[in-house]
Amino acid sequence: MQARAIVKAPRTGADPLGADAWGRLAVGRLGWIAGLATAVAVLGGLLALLRQPNVGPRAGTERPLSVIPIWAGLSIAVFALARIERLSLKTRLDVGLLWLIVSCFLVGLFRHWLPYANSDVVRGVSPAAMAILFFAVVVPVSPARMAVAAALAALADAGALSVTTALLDLPVPPWNLWVWLLAPNAFVVVVAVVTSSFLHQLAVTVREAREMGAYRLVDKLGSGGMGEVWRAEHTGLARPAAIKLVRPELLGTEDAEDSQRMLTRFAREAKATAGLTSPHTIGVYDFGRSEDGSFYYVMELLDGMDLESIVKEHGKLPPARAVHVLLQICDSLRDAHDNGVVHRDIKPANVMLCRQGAERDFVKVLDFGLVKLEQTEGDAKLTDAGTALGTPAYMPPEVAYGNDASPRSDIYALGCVAHWLVAGTLVFPDKPLPMQQVLAHTVDDPDPLGATVPGIDEALEALVLDCLAKDADERPQSMAEVERRLLDMGLAQRWTRADADAWWAAVEPSSEG
Repeated sequence: MQARAIVKAPRTGADPLGADAWGRLAVGRLGWIAGLATAVAVLGGLLALLRQPNVGPRAGTERPLSVIPIWAGLSIAVFALARIERLSLKTRLDVGLLWLIVSCFLVGLFRHWLPYANSDVVRGVSPAAMAILFFAVVVPVSPARMAVAAALAALADAGALSVTTALLDLPVPPWNLWVWLLAPNAFVVVVAVVTSSFLHQLAVTVREAREMGAYRLVDKLGSGGMGEVWRAEHTGLARPAAIKLVRPELLGTEDAEDSQRMLTRFAREAKATAGLTSPHTIGVYDFGRSEDGSFYYVMELLDGMDLESIVKEHGKLPPARAVHVLLQICDSLRDAHDNGVVHRDIKPANVMLCRQGAERDFVKVLDFGLVKLEQTEGDAKLTDAGTALGTPAYMPPEVAYGNDASPRSDIYALGCVAHWLVAGTLVFPDKPLPMQQVLAHTVDDPDPLGATVPGIDEALEALVLDCLAKDADERPQSMAEVERRLLDMGLAQRWTRADADAWWAAVEPSSEG
């Protein structure tokens, strides 16, 4: 799971269904239909200007071609209005419904302009009826609003017939012709309302399906091999959150028993993560199971960038800043290890630099979804099936060999993160394939940092290389020891809050993209 996904996302105005995404879908389709109508008007106008080569002009057979550019102009206006974000979704949809009514009137004028003789065959189904039905199917609006708009649009077609009859002093068609002309419109109004009802119920069903306990899913922020991350809202509080959602089909399990075992493991890990108290560990608010069997847990929504993205986009960190960041990671992992939790997937993408109040460069360690808990004999079976190992570029040798992870495995991964921060490269940058990375971590020695970071503090280089020792017994034996050695360097004090504020002020436009 990419940690960078857990960032604040902008909100837009609420739609009548209470789901912004549904309203945005309706407005987007409205713009699409208006654009299509513009193209139809232009093409229709060009065809109307052409005559069949064997048919000459005849008096009384001309239609009002001025209707076409008027309709095209209105369609262009609706197309543009649908894209004005400062207008609410409801306003833009209301404009679209009004456009539908006016369009049916204009089409009716064009259709009914010629007189109806008693010998006339009815001129096909009204284009207004087709327009009403097409709008109802494509643009999801509430049934009540669709009923009003469809009825008025159908009446607009009848009104156009009355206008042409009075304006041109044409004979009034007999009542049975009126029925033949307008009965399809009445039928389509019923169909349009039923269609809107189905779509509205679908919207309600989707919204209910997107509710996880007291939270409602809003926007999908990212996905990975074991689940998805969504921005969510509490249904009663004004607190945004991020929800990690793990669906049974994403677990790669072979049967219901394996799926249940994995979901039980995730529940246990969520409880363990929620019990961690370091301010540098992402907060877990809640967890549970949805009606479709998915497991989820609710986390704080962060505002920042992950370390992988920071280095890729802005280059390696100064040693003082790197140590400042590493100390905060140590605080999170030290708390985890003291509570029997091993992360097992420490990597730059799982560490974010965030805004915490007025402080920038505040570290949050994320994605404890692969954590290993100190297990007892009674729950050993919960950890032996379908357990992911981690990320190849940051994988400790003992884990690559298939052995169990330990706190010193996190220390090795932390050494890989430190290398990324101060050198701007992976420990083994010349190994592009995952299996090459895994093999390199088991047999190759990393190059000295001095080769890529001239003038690096010797104590920092020594600590990074000690963390990357192949033998776990030769690494620092605890996060407390790593933390002490980082503090003894005296580098962290050289990176001040003013430095952090200045750096973020310089990159803020790109970090918000």
